[in-house]
Amino acid sequence: MTGGKQIRRQNLSTGRPVMRLVDTKGGERAVPYGMRSEQARMGPGRREKVNAGGRRLVFMLLVMAVGVLLGRAVLLGGLTPFVLAAFAASLYMRKGSAVWMAAGLTLGSFSAQSAGVNPYLTVALIGAYRLLMYVLERVERVDIHVAPFLVFAVDVGFRIGFTLPLATFTWYSALLAAADGFLAFLLTVMFLQMPPLLSSLRPQKPLRWDEVLGLAILLASVLSGLRGVHIAGLSLEGTLARLVVLVFAYLGGAGLGGAVGAVTGVVMSLAALVYAPVIGMLAFGGVLAGVLRDSGRFATAGGFLVGTVSLSLYDQSAVNVIHGAEAALVSVALFFIIPKSAYSHLARYVPGTPEFIQNRQGQARRIKELLTARIHEVASVFSQLSSSFSDVTDHAAEETAWTTRAIDLTIDELCSQCRKVDRCFGTDAAGTRAAMQKTIAAIRDDPDMSPQDAPREMYSRCIKLDQLVPTLKRSAESFQRAELIHRQLTESRGLVAAQLSGVATIMQDLADQIQRENGASRKQEVQIVDALGQLGLEVQGIDIVSLEEGKVEIEILQVHPNGHDECAKLIAPLLSDILGETIAVQRAELSQDGSYQKVTLTSARLFDVVAGFASVAKDGALQSGDSFSVLDIGNGRYAITVSDGMGNGLRASRESTAAVRMVSQLLKAGFDESVAVRTVNSALLLRSSEEMYATLDLAIIDLYSLHTEFLKVGSVTTYVKRGRNVMAIEGDSVPIGILREIDVQTKRVVLCENDLLVFMSDGILEAVSQMREPQDWVRRQLERMEGNDPQVIADLLLEFAVRVSGGVIRDDMTVVCARMERHKPDWATIKLSNVPVIRHARRAPAEVQATRLVQV
Repeated sequence: MTGGKQIRRQNLSTGRPVMRLVDTKGGERAVPYGMRSEQARMGPGRREKVNAGGRRLVFMLLVMAVGVLLGRAVLLGGLTPFVLAAFAASLYMRKGSAVWMAAGLTLGSFSAQSAGVNPYLTVALIGAYRLLMYVLERVERVDIHVAPFLVFAVDVGFRIGFTLPLATFTWYSALLAAADGFLAFLLTVMFLQMPPLLSSLRPQKPLRWDEVLGLAILLASVLSGLRGVHIAGLSLEGTLARLVVLVFAYLGGAGLGGAVGAVTGVVMSLAALVYAPVIGMLAFGGVLAGVLRDSGRFATAGGFLVGTVSLSLYDQSAVNVIHGAEAALVSVALFFIIPKSAYSHLARYVPGTPEFIQNRQGQARRIKELLTARIHEVASVFSQLSSSFSDVTDHAAEETAWTTRAIDLTIDELCSQCRKVDRCFGTDAAGTRAAMQKTIAAIRDDPDMSPQDAPREMYSRCIKLDQLVPTLKRSAESFQRAELIHRQLTESRGLVAAQLSGVATIMQDLADQIQRENGASRKQEVQIVDALGQLGLEVQGIDIVSLEEGKVEIEILQVHPNGHDECAKLIAPLLSDILGETIAVQRAELSQDGSYQKVTLTSARLFDVVAGFASVAKDGALQSGDSFSVLDIGNGRYAITVSDGMGNGLRASRESTAAVRMVSQLLKAGFDESVAVRTVNSALLLRSSEEMYATLDLAIIDLYSLHTEFLKVGSVTTYVKRGRNVMAIEGDSVPIGILREIDVQTKRVVLCENDLLVFMSDGILEAVSQMREPQDWVRRQLERMEGNDPQVIADLLLEFAVRVSGGVIRDDMTVVCARMERHKPDWATIKLSNVPVIRHARRAPAEVQATRLVQV
């Protein structure tokens, strides 16, 4: 037995052997020996198979019962379109369902012969359709979309074939046969669109509106098979039809209740024209019940009773009115007998209901958890790969090892054949090796060193110095080349390690962002919902992802949006007052059916960047070698990038454009600035064997605090203008694409509101190169300029440079200016006196800065 052991004992009172099953957890139960239950003998796998078999049997019996009812259903006194449609759909259900459906349809048709059903026609239709499908499947695979057309052809053909030999065949009979085939065609299309309902007792996903109405038509069709069945004088068909309408109205509201009521009434009236008034009665009752569903089950049932009974008074027969009222009361009683948990479970699959929305949220939460776990695993793999690539190498030890190998190679090649080898490498081997190391060091300093210039220690020891020095040169050069290759590989490994570490960090941040939602914000969610209620705004759900300053993220679910944009005009201003910072709508996602929308509100940035630029190519050409980018890289950061390619023209433009584009993409993906610059440097090195390089001037601006980070790689001076004061930011590293390892210089500056950043290429300084200090000339021009319009500043600076150069454009010239200005929300903050504040407003970082520029 799995999970326990058997102990055979004897009962002292009866003398009969007893089998005790001792569980591994310490539990023990007695079973008479020889009478152990089947459940005790079978393992977990077999018990699961038995349970699955039981569920399958229940499902098949349900299919057969539906088949019996559909086989009894008759429309217009002789049409039975449900038979072939139901059988055709059952072929695409769970395996074996078609046999049980065929048996049910046959039994139902035999039991309804008095109502005009021909059971032999039913058997012929089922057999012919199955035979036709068998033949077609043997020839080629039959697509599911062909089934409705086959149903139409078989239904019409056999109905005409059954009535054609009779003397009563008329064109009216052919018209009825065509009508039956057309109805069977429509029913087949509808049944085939509901595979979750027809293949399993439990839907695996929420239903669409067309599937809900299709289910209502299916239920009405099944109920039509109960015509003529009465219990205690009550029509079972009418009672259950009222119950179906009441349940749908309680689940989906007035719209769904009215639609299901109309559909059910139409199907019932097709069976018998005397039921025509039932269409309006059920539809009106469903509408009233759905309108009152938010008030509870009692109000829903009361609205349904009022709607159905009031319209039934139009019937001239008092007996029909009484029977209708009795059926309505019984359906209401059955409505209350059904537990509320069943309604809650069913509502999860009806679009637009709170349970439906919660179910979707739960599914999204489970997907987030699974996604977070997978991202953490992948991030851990990248982190381990980064660690394996970033092993620290001792370059001094490696250099000593290469020198030792060069000496060993020289000893084997030359010294081993010398007659003085014992004296040199006997008792004084250490001194000889030290002398050879000094010689190798001298050769590195002076590759053209002659034997006469060898170190004194080596000159006094070796008698073959004219052979030793060239041999050491060859050995040292060989190992130096190997050492250079090794160092390049080490540098490449370091870059790969940094890139892998950057990917791991990005993925960890993404996983943390997904996992940021927790239950600790439930109190704040209630406060926000109450505040929205005071403005008369109703939301179905609110989800606080983050309340961190500057990184607020709140998701709101709004059912039946009216298109007035309340989230931007009312909800966001109210949240701005409650949270103490400006909140704005980031995005609004409307569902496919328009029944609800999900709105994401986030922290609005405190500052905006207004940029302007001016550029001209060398000699007035069309293609400039300078490129720039002004880009919002997300997470409240802004990037300004300027690059100057080597030379001029198309080739320089390609290099600078590639550098700007790659840096922008890496920054937007979340990579660190230094890693992005080093990656671009490696990419430019590998693009071509020819020499090509580009300068890079990069500024990362925090739009919440105006902390700005400057990275200057081979670029000219950048200026920060604040009123009449101008500050210069310089760098002295070489451009990217020249060296494998570059020095990325970083400078941090805290800006203030209305500060102006001025970036330029070296063409501006080239134009004023006749000046004693070109940088000072640029500074003076910026100090003299009035106003802070970035476009005007860029145009004027470029124009002044061209005038100073005498109208000659010696190089590509580009000026990019950016002004920091406070963000202005579209809508004013809404203040409510009795709403508690979740977080007080913070003081803007720029307001607490000193009047002078602060460089970190």
